[in-house]
Amino acid sequence: MRRRKDQRGFTLLELLVVVAISALIIGMLIPSLKRSVRMASATICMHNLREIGHGLALYRIENGGWLPSGGRPDGSWTGATPRDFWFLRLFPAYLPDPTVLMCPDDPFRYWFLRARVGNDRELVPDYASYGINGFIMNARGGYLANLDRHRAPQPLQTILLADQGPDDAPRHRLRGEGASGRFRNASRLPVDDGFDPFAAQPDAPWITARHGYGINMLTVDGHNVREVSTLEVIRTPNQRYYWDCASAGCTLCSAQVAHYSFHRSRLYWWTGPLPTD
Repeated sequence: MRRRKDQRGFTLLELLVVVAISALIIGMLIPSLKRSVRMASATICMHNLREIGHGLALYRIENGGWLPSGGRPDGSWTGATPRDFWFLRLFPAYLPDPTVLMCPDDPFRYWFLRARVGNDRELVPDYASYGINGFIMNARGGYLANLDRHRAPQPLQTILLADQGPDDAPRHRLRGEGASGRFRNASRLPVDDGFDPFAAQPDAPWITARHGYGINMLTVDGHNVREVSTLEVIRTPNQRYYWDCASAGCTLCSAQVAHYSFHRSRLYWWTGPLPTD
């Protein structure tokens, strides 16, 4: 007689042990996978900022040193339309690919991509994932935006571009028709957007913690991209004067203007006295 081979299957206990071990391994791998994805997105974001900085440099070369400020040279928005916003002025000659204006971690990036930004634009977006230093664009009646004439005293520490939120839909979305009332402020970074972390129902600030640690910033030199921690900045009410910020020559501290301060990352809106002409 032939003996039958033992064909015994897994017991319920053995199956439970296998499932438990598999769940444990997956639980250990998911955080690492999330970190890897986040790091990859942050790297793409840094590349985007450099590409935009390159486009701005080309624009300045062909426009007498001016940034694409939009509106009138004095910084006012009289007669300006969304087509005049700085990031749309770069297309197509200076920035052929509009997707570089979209941070991979921006939850509202698809709003921009649905709009038409080519020559035949029927829908024009009024914001991007990145904002430009609003102080440079507005100070001295807008004439500071000529960075060739008014060179930044510390170009490696002066903010030019940064990730911009809010990444949560604000209650005041698209309030009014003026640029100051638009979602993300026409992609200009305000030095102070009135955010109060201790208010009962605070509006979402432009500053975010988009990449986990915070945001990425490009400096005026056009190449230096920094990882900037923002959690402490968000939790702290804006002040008119920060000792560490002022000691580095912060223009806003000298003028006693309330502002977000990034002095812990050695970054500033502007340093030194403003030009007189």
